[in-house]
Amino acid sequence: MVGVLEAVSDFPRWLKLSHEIAPGTRIPAEFFGINIATNEDPRCDDYIIESLRDLGLQQVRLSFSYDSVDAPAERLLQRVLDEGFDVLLDLLPSPEDARRMDLERPAQARWEAFVNQVLGKYGNRLAALEIGNTPNRGRWSGHDAQGYLTTWKIAATVAATFPEAAQVALAGPNISDFEPIYNVGFLRGMHTEHSSPAIQTDNLFVERVVQPEAQDHRVAGRYATGFLKLNLVKKARILVEIGKAQGITQTWCTYTCWTRKRLSRWNVEPEQKNAHYLMRYLIIAAASGSLDRVYWGPLICQRDGLVACGDDNYPKIDNVSYYRSVRGQVNNFQKTAAYDALRFCVSMLSQATCTAAYSEIEGLHHYTFDSPTQGSWHVVWCMDRNLFALQDLYSTELLANAKLQTPTGAAVDHIPQSITEQPLVLRWEHAVEPRSTVQMQRMGARALSNVVHWPRREWNTHILQSAAWRGAYLLADPAPTEAPAPEHVPGLLKQLPETKVLRDKRNRLWNIKADWWSAGEQTVKLNRAKGLKRLSYKFLPSKGKRHWNNATELLRLGINTPQPLGFFEQPSSNAHDSYYICQYVEGAFSCRNLFTAFAEGAMDYQGISKAMWLQQVAEFIARMHRFGVIHRDLSSGNLMMTCEQGEVTFFLIDIGRATIDQSKSGP
Repeated sequence: MVGVLEAVSDFPRWLKLSHEIAPGTRIPAEFFGINIATNEDPRCDDYIIESLRDLGLQQVRLSFSYDSVDAPAERLLQRVLDEGFDVLLDLLPSPEDARRMDLERPAQARWEAFVNQVLGKYGNRLAALEIGNTPNRGRWSGHDAQGYLTTWKIAATVAATFPEAAQVALAGPNISDFEPIYNVGFLRGMHTEHSSPAIQTDNLFVERVVQPEAQDHRVAGRYATGFLKLNLVKKARILVEIGKAQGITQTWCTYTCWTRKRLSRWNVEPEQKNAHYLMRYLIIAAASGSLDRVYWGPLICQRDGLVACGDDNYPKIDNVSYYRSVRGQVNNFQKTAAYDALRFCVSMLSQATCTAAYSEIEGLHHYTFDSPTQGSWHVVWCMDRNLFALQDLYSTELLANAKLQTPTGAAVDHIPQSITEQPLVLRWEHAVEPRSTVQMQRMGARALSNVVHWPRREWNTHILQSAAWRGAYLLADPAPTEAPAPEHVPGLLKQLPETKVLRDKRNRLWNIKADWWSAGEQTVKLNRAKGLKRLSYKFLPSKGKRHWNNATELLRLGINTPQPLGFFEQPSSNAHDSYYICQYVEGAFSCRNLFTAFAEGAMDYQGISKAMWLQQVAEFIARMHRFGVIHRDLSSGNLMMTCEQGEVTFFLIDIGRATIDQSKSGP
């Protein structure tokens, strides 16, 4: 109760903390760490050591409990100590003893003996000793509040009995997520029971708000996010202030990650998204100057590791609470894009100084760094689904002389047209001054508003912002030499020969063949605003934009629609005509063709039985609804498909009215 009252009284002071990054932070080499575990196979130890060397990491965190003694975990502990790594050992009782710790003397005696044993054997070789695990998640750890405080008191008392040369810095309480009331309550209790830890630890996840930059709506609801501004930077600063109130000078984030399972709810490429988020999180966390260290984790796990282990089973106790062991066989281990992203971040950010930072919570993010080993470099990205013109930030000459890299460190061979959710690293042989805050704000004001974008390797997104037209269109990367400038494209849509007219009523659809776009034909949809629609469209996005946004979102979710190629609208008023262009799917037929054939007595269609067709149609619609997609005009003519060698592919069309509820997305 005291912790709650203190947190409430401190709340106004916390609100005054800035959510913005102030440049000037130097990032120490020891900022980066990772969680490790092993299995029965000693080759797993070898794999871990090789990976740590490859990643450039010196700091490791290892969970250690009763079942770790004389087991693979102790074998790994001895190995990493012998190899010279700095080890944060997370010491924890069994969940059964954690539940009994405050009530039963035998449980306390077992814990006391265990702490004595570990400290006597390894104490003076450890960088720090963390006591307990996620005490605010009793379902995982077994702890309740008083049980954890008893656990802390026993361990701290034992540690104090060792000679000074054998003593080690104690860390805790390992709170999970951002729940500052628990930090206040446990730290006060730990101080009362024995002493405050030397290091405050917290698993500062942001996965629950999806994007690393997002404001945390789960603290006080979505309506309070704009007022509280609880992004990663501000949350870290609040935790630091809580620690300082107890005389604690260091705050470490001991576990953070995104699970590919959760990412797959919103993106058909969860592995790439994981790499993007890792870089975005680490740059923000490092540049903020609030956290003294961040341990990523786990190193090896199929669901959320930097290395996929090849085994889809997941332990009953979550890895964040007890990363007990590695599943799978060494021969099946596979490094992910996030592994490469961490290696790249460590090499670029270690000992670098953040010289400038622009972090607009809802949009553009831009940082510059000076490094004694890497020189001067910039990194830029925007929030998911947003889009900015890169040439609004850098001149053509500067871009031509830059070395461009992806979050994994791979070279970008062709200059992108846009700033997207995928971080872009830029380096020059000489220092390049960043734009001022005012210039960045003006750039943000000029950006296309409410346009959904999804970066793809094979496409480069061009932005059109002229007096007559606004929009975006895709070109293959690299762009064909015959591709017209963006401002010429809307005019060319009516000039190119029509290969087929598909509809010409309220709206007009026809096919063209523009070689600069892609092989085959393209479908152009002219959305006409007539009669009362001219009034209602003044309050809605143009239909061209709605088609583009919905098509992009569907593809992001892995639900097929013909590849969008562009949209164009007149900026003077959304009540004017707009265009939407997509790839024409050759050989496609509609569900209407299917149902007509069955209504006429056919028992199969294109070699597939009626029952199988109906099952596949039902499965596609069910999957669409599982991802929160409501078409709102799902006639049989708006569900297209192709069938090649018995393989059926579905495509949704006429999706301008569709709604997509991201909160319901899930495979």
